Amino acid sequence: MSETPRFRLGHALKLGLFYAGASLTDLITSAVWNRLLIVELGAPAAPVSLLTSLRYLLAPLSLIAGYLSDTRPLLGFYRTTYIWLGRALMLASLLLLPWATFAIAGDPGRWTNWLFAFFSFLLYGAGTLISGAPFLALVHDSASYHDRGKVMGVVQFMLVASFAFVPIAYARLLPSYEPRTFTRLIWVAVIGAGILWFIAIWREEPRGARAPHIARQSVPPSLATIRQTLRRLWRETTTRHYALFLGVSGFFAFMQDGVLEPFGGDVFGLSVGETTRFNAYWGTGVLLAMVIALASTRRWAPHQHTRTTLWGLIGMAAMLVALALAAYIQQALLIPAVLFVFGLAFGLFTVGGVALLMAMSREEEAGTYLALWTVIQLLARGGGITAGGILRDGALALFGTFPTAYATVFACEALGIAVAAVLLLRVDVRAFVASEIRLEPAEWLEGLVEG
Repeated sequence: MSETPRFRLGHALKLGLFYAGASLTDLITSAVWNRLLIVELGAPAAPVSLLTSLRYLLAPLSLIAGYLSDTRPLLGFYRTTYIWLGRALMLASLLLLPWATFAIAGDPGRWTNWLFAFFSFLLYGAGTLISGAPFLALVHDSASYHDRGKVMGVVQFMLVASFAFVPIAYARLLPSYEPRTFTRLIWVAVIGAGILWFIAIWREEPRGARAPHIARQSVPPSLATIRQTLRRLWRETTTRHYALFLGVSGFFAFMQDGVLEPFGGDVFGLSVGETTRFNAYWGTGVLLAMVIALASTRRWAPHQHTRTTLWGLIGMAAMLVALALAAYIQQALLIPAVLFVFGLAFGLFTVGGVALLMAMSREEEAGTYLALWTVIQLLARGGGITAGGILRDGALALFGTFPTAYATVFACEALGIAVAAVLLLRVDVRAFVASEIRLEPAEWLEGLVEG
């Protein structure tokens, strides 16, 4: 095979279009649909949050998909066919979503209507996980070792930027809920995402070719090996503390994910378009913080980012307290500023957390460690989103008012993030790492299932 090409910004941007397409579909399932069901259709938040978090609860599928794309070509391709198989499932699930929504609207008490929605989100989650790891592997294969971090950085930047700007377009396309308008938005997302995905992966992998970056071992790590690693990880004090930190921070950092847009509708009576812009407020903060943090800490070693992560957690907790206060006193004017600063803190948390993933992964078992950390994060994230919906419903039943119910969710989330900060202080990262840098900061994405 010919030598891996040098870094080209245009090529990295082309690959980044894949995540731009993912933002079109993810915002439907994580920001628009949950708002419509909870506020406009009056559905309880618990089942809605469970459905929107389903893909995270299926996270172990990513390990299978990544393994197959390393070892089992499909229709002559190691990566591309798996990517399109997963993305086809996602597009099919979105086309089913309007029918599921209208069925629930007609009879929300009928469990078969919810089963239809469950099937749609099951397809979406499975498709995301089947295609996510092979795409990241495709990006990995497209660059040399030294350029891989740059390519992954550009691709990740495209993801964050898309989540900052796509909500603005969606707010214009769906200013208020109407079945016909919602269906039109779905078609825009399906067609737009399909085109962007096609452009992103077109001619990226020659048929029958096996990239030199793919591991050549004849026998990949077995389930027994993974179980042994888990037992050894739990016996080590530092890694045990880090696993607890990952689980707690992942659980509480995303608890608001499924109820943020419904919060704007229930408490302040904001329209669908106005609450969709919530993602733009905090997404812009994330984008800005990531750019500044990456530029200012580019010479730091991974283990030095404990303080970056800690400041991010502190900022997130403070802004969630402010969000709880805004909910309780019903001050809608505070929301844009609070969400923007929350995004800044979340960006710091993201940059620091990525570096710590590198520091807490042993070189000789980097793939196994990163896969385990990723599964912990995704399962915790899914559990947190589901818990946010359950807590909202429980607080509403207990206190009887929307402001108090949502304030309870945000306050509990702030408390949980504070606990995560305390757990982070117990992780002796410096003692774990070797004297040399063992893994590039961007390579953690090889195991991540985002988009």
